[in-house]
This record gives sequence, C-alpha cells and structure tokens, in this order.
Amino acid sequence: MSGRHENLIFNDIPQLVNLPGHFSPVPFWVVPNMGHDLDLGVAAVDVSKLVGVYLTDEHAHDCAEVYMALSPNKGDMVFEITLDDETYVVESPLVVYVPPGVRHRFKTLKAEQEGSFFYGILLSMERA
Repeated sequence: MSGRHENLIFNDIPQLVNLPGHFSPVPFWVVPNMGHDLDLGVAAVDVSKLVGVYLTDEHAHDCAEVYMALSPNKGDMVFEITLDDETYVVESPLVVYVPPGVRHRFKTLKAEQEGSFFYGILLSMERA
C-alpha cells in the first residue's frame, strides 16, 4: 500500500494494553499512537466466550468511559453492571456512560452468538 494517507490506515490491531483493574491486557482497536491529536482508546471483546465471568475487577479511571453492547435484537446480550454501590441487569443494545472516578465492573450474563462484542471507549488514554 502506498499513498499520501497510508499512515492513516492501521491493520496491526488489536494492540494489547495493560490497564489497572483488568485481569489481562485489553485488546484496543483504536489507540493514541494512531494520530497525533488522538487521545481516546476503543477496546472491544467478544463476550460470547466470557458468559458468567466478570470482565474486570471493580475499578475506576481518572477519565470518562463509554461502554456499548450493540446487537441486532433486543436482549441478545445481557450484563450485570455495577456502578459504585448500585448493580443493574441490562440488555443490549445499550450504552453506559461512566464519569471519572465512578467505580465499575461488568459481568456477562448472556451472549449466545459468537462475535457479540462489548466496546469500551476511554475518552483519555493518558488519564486512564
């Protein structure tokens, strides 16, 4: 591949990033080194392989996060979500906004279809 904008196309993904509160390196599909003015990170994991499992320890970040579970049908994925001292059971499609400093964790309760991706967007990788 050659061209004026070839440096804007990335296929060496995901990049594994160690984050506090996570059991293993997190697969990030978008990271700051992809652009000089880019500070956010986008992670995604196939939760069909993680049913009944907490995705992380309870933890908080110094930056806001947005989580998404996108599915063609309501209820294709179901999660237990803890935000500080409150726990909710929610189903896809869903978006959860987590402000800086809010302790959180997620547990997959249902994700029967392989390729059921749960996305986490850190709005500042520098402050994560």
